[in-house]
Amino acid sequence: MVCLVSVFKTKTLVKCILVPNLELFFKPFFENFFVHAKSQPLAFLIAFVITFTVTPLIKRRLVFLTQDRPEEAGRKASSIPRLGGIAIFISIVFTIFFYLAVFGRYTPNGVKHWELEPIIIGALIIFFIGLLDDIKPLPALVKFTTQIVAASIVWLMGIRVEFLANPIHYLDHARASAFDLGDLASFFITVLFLVAITNAINLIDCIDGLAVGVCMICLVAIWAINLSPLLNQPAAAIFAATMAGSCFAFLRYNFNPAKIFLGDGGSYLLGFCLACISCIGLTKKVTVVILSPMLLLIFFIPLIDMLYAIIRRASKNKPIFKPDLEHFHHKLLEKGFSEKQINYLFYTITFIGGLISTTILGIDIGIMYVSISVIIVFIWLFFSLVMNYKKQR
Repeated sequence: MVCLVSVFKTKTLVKCILVPNLELFFKPFFENFFVHAKSQPLAFLIAFVITFTVTPLIKRRLVFLTQDRPEEAGRKASSIPRLGGIAIFISIVFTIFFYLAVFGRYTPNGVKHWELEPIIIGALIIFFIGLLDDIKPLPALVKFTTQIVAASIVWLMGIRVEFLANPIHYLDHARASAFDLGDLASFFITVLFLVAITNAINLIDCIDGLAVGVCMICLVAIWAINLSPLLNQPAAAIFAATMAGSCFAFLRYNFNPAKIFLGDGGSYLLGFCLACISCIGLTKKVTVVILSPMLLLIFFIPLIDMLYAIIRRASKNKPIFKPDLEHFHHKLLEKGFSEKQINYLFYTITFIGGLISTTILGIDIGIMYVSISVIIVFIWLFFSLVMNYKKQR
């Protein structure tokens, strides 16, 4: 009898106290993720399927257009095509047109309030200049100038950094503030940010699967962050989900040993779109104060590698645009690390940065980020263990 009473009291305690608290704890996550069941998860799935289907076709049919350049990338294989970015580009375009055809809109706000038009226009310019470089190498100045033009167009169309966080008072939340930038300063900082992230992603695309995997983790973090009540940018979230699905599928063919490379067109496309999506959250003073250090954590790997490359080349009086084999991943290769070990190391660092960033915004956003990441890991394990095992048999 005593045991029955104890069990009854325990059940009552769980029902009255624990269940409501858990419901209150997890409710924001379910509302943010599943209310948009027709947007973010579906966009991720569509982009994944398209990229997974199109990439082998590109590998077989377009291999004759390009050849790898080992003096730039440090790769020995010369027969692996470099046009993998086409698959990502096709998946993004097809997903957008699918939503327009089926739902009459791509974002929850409809076509008339499409915040992503500037990103699409700038990404088209960036992608095609990179594609031309993959087919026939272009001078660095031409590529750099085109990146500035694309970033300038994005700024003119409204995606811009309008405030800058005050680093002195950031840790003191009571005095945290941001500087209001004028048009001229906003233009230079926005263009600098977009061009920097674009080239940072391109610089880490030197070993199999590194750039694509890091971008995918960054996109999942940005996906979750843009669904937070503070930002409430579902348009940016659905675009991040689309790109994350495409990156995940492409990683199946790009992970070591790679069957196809991303190419400059793909790396420029990913970096530019990543930077533009991040800028969407930097248009309000309150979000800039919070998001500025978060973006530094999310983009830690590509940014620190780019800064190291600039300082290294400048100290040796070498052109900063001239490729070399002295990046962090090259140094780790010299130390005896395998490409897979380097990938897992950099993936982990990027994931931790995203986890810290999303958790700062709220436990529910951190849960969303971890949940999406866990689903992706399980899918990856399925392909790696089950599909590969059947193929080997």
